[in-house]
Amino acid sequence: MKKRIIIGLLGVCMLLITACSSTKSVDVNILATTDLHGLLPYELTSYIKDEKSKNTILVDAGDFYDWGKQGSAWNKCLDLKWSTDEYDSSYLEVPIAKDMKAVGYDAVVLGNHEFIKSNKFQLDNMVSDFKKQDIDVLSANTYKKNGENYVKPYVIKNISTPEGDVKLGILGLTIQEVGQKYDTLKNGDIKAKSEGLRDFEGYDGTLYMGDLVENAKKWVKVMKKDKPDIIVAVVHSGENTKETKYPGNNIQELAQEVDGIDAIVAGHTHKEFEQHNYKNKSGEKVIVTQPGKYGECISKINFKFEKNNNKFNVIDKSIKIAKFEKSEEDKNFEKLLDQFFNFCYKDKNSNKAPKEINLSDFTPFDWDKAYAFDTHTSPEKIYKTICYKWQDIKKTESEDMVQIIFMKNNKVVCNLYGYEFYFNSYFEFNKSEYKDSTITIYPKKNDRFKINIDKLWCILHLKHI
Repeated sequence: MKKRIIIGLLGVCMLLITACSSTKSVDVNILATTDLHGLLPYELTSYIKDEKSKNTILVDAGDFYDWGKQGSAWNKCLDLKWSTDEYDSSYLEVPIAKDMKAVGYDAVVLGNHEFIKSNKFQLDNMVSDFKKQDIDVLSANTYKKNGENYVKPYVIKNISTPEGDVKLGILGLTIQEVGQKYDTLKNGDIKAKSEGLRDFEGYDGTLYMGDLVENAKKWVKVMKKDKPDIIVAVVHSGENTKETKYPGNNIQELAQEVDGIDAIVAGHTHKEFEQHNYKNKSGEKVIVTQPGKYGECISKINFKFEKNNNKFNVIDKSIKIAKFEKSEEDKNFEKLLDQFFNFCYKDKNSNKAPKEINLSDFTPFDWDKAYAFDTHTSPEKIYKTICYKWQDIKKTESEDMVQIIFMKNNKVVCNLYGYEFYFNSYFEFNKSEYKDSTITIYPKKNDRFKINIDKLWCILHLKHI
């Protein structure tokens, strides 16, 4: 009897030991873009919405701010900033912050374009707009003249998993040579002739950039006090290459010289690569990725963890890149804008320009029906009219915007949407033509337009007749 009891107790103990020592792996993912330059293609945003979950963080490595898609709100915002002195010292909301929030971004890093496309006042407002959207703005090596950090150097995110929260540290870094000017020497070498951001126009010494690698060493040590399970550096800087003579691309040095970084997202050089592997000073593997430009691709960094003694240990890490092809609809949009510009440029000084045209003869793609929508027509109404949900259609917000959707065999082939001034064209329709906020246009039936060319601004005016 005693022997059976002892054997039974041993069995229970073994079960308890096995239960205590059993582990389950969990995943944490970081989705990363870089150098968007104002572009958030539908193919990219739909991929993100499919991939984004509780265990996934979305970051951008800088140069997100720029002209954007022609005719877009980003396009108008930057044009207003650059074409008038009014917004040098008065607030202008940057639409990019709301757009990136809608997509699901958690953190962005300042790139050189965020600085050089703004003055200090405008940059402050941009950072404020992102904070309003609860998006962290990072750059560990950007400093105020008093030595304080301009924005957060890093952020710690708690990522929910079935085994508990994984602590993810995100370190933001920016290429040191922001706004740097160079002289080219006779032998082809270059020599810096400015102090970069410190003396860049519009900043008046209010900000300066520190060394990227040295600041990484400094801030990784600080981050370690928060005991993150992993640290990912999101960096607006590229790998060193023989193709460029300009300094500042320090990704190799960062990966090899700074212990404690598990993965790096690179940017700035518009290169695209899935995964490069390095070893740091401690012999640990550091994986690096660079997701190209303009939202043409996105990197997905995957970490697999096992939890032992209440500690998450990385058992594997890898990176995949998803690439996106530009849609035919977007290609047709670009062809149509080229057609507007080329028509104006060619005929603005000619007396032989036609006085009227059929829109179907002018458009560089085939269509069998088009819908011109009145200002403020809702996306729901537009989807009902075209009979299916196509991409993420938005309503026109003001009278200086246009929305004409061209169809072929009941499918969208082009959506002319945006601020007309930036299309080099204005469409004019009589309000009485709208039926339930829509004008339906058919080739060779009711697609005739009277033409007038503004020769000063090279803008084509098209009046429906």
